[in-house]
Amino acid sequence: MHTSTILTSLLPLSSLALALPLESRDAPEFTLTSLSATFPYPGVYGVDEVDSFVDISLTYPDSSSANGATLTTTCGVNWPKGTTPGPTAWTPCANTALQFRLPADGWTSNTNFRVEVWETLTADGAGLDASHIIASDPGNSSNPNALMFCLQKGKFNPLTCTLTGPYGSTPETVVMPATAESARPN
Repeated sequence: MHTSTILTSLLPLSSLALALPLESRDAPEFTLTSLSATFPYPGVYGVDEVDSFVDISLTYPDSSSANGATLTTTCGVNWPKGTTPGPTAWTPCANTALQFRLPADGWTSNTNFRVEVWETLTADGAGLDASHIIASDPGNSSNPNALMFCLQKGKFNPLTCTLTGPYGSTPETVVMPATAESARPN
């Protein structure tokens, strides 16, 4: 009997609570929309000397926007002929509020590395950090990091990699949730 009285008095409040908009609690995300890379490839004639590079395109939240707008930018790093590709220091992107690197703690090989992105948000150096392992694992669709397809076309050409999945047939995007940090990671 008391239960029905309590329920009856709470019902008008529930419709009011449901009518209030929920506060957005979505974590910011960086979306890697494309990746292209070339690397030297060991063949029967040794390792060819090639200009190597990793170029990425990103979509990310506009921190100055109140309506959830996004921005895009490109980032890249390269190694001249005769240099073995490997981990990199922080490098400014086309939009210099963003930097990216291929950190040593995620570099396994030319076909298995971590991409890390940093966006500076405040004058004291606080910002957003996001990263993801990108790997080439041909034919292994069960590997969640097998997002890159690499192919060498002919014995004197470099290994060319794109963000097209383990079979090289489907363009991939990589969503990288960002975490707020008080300073850029070293």
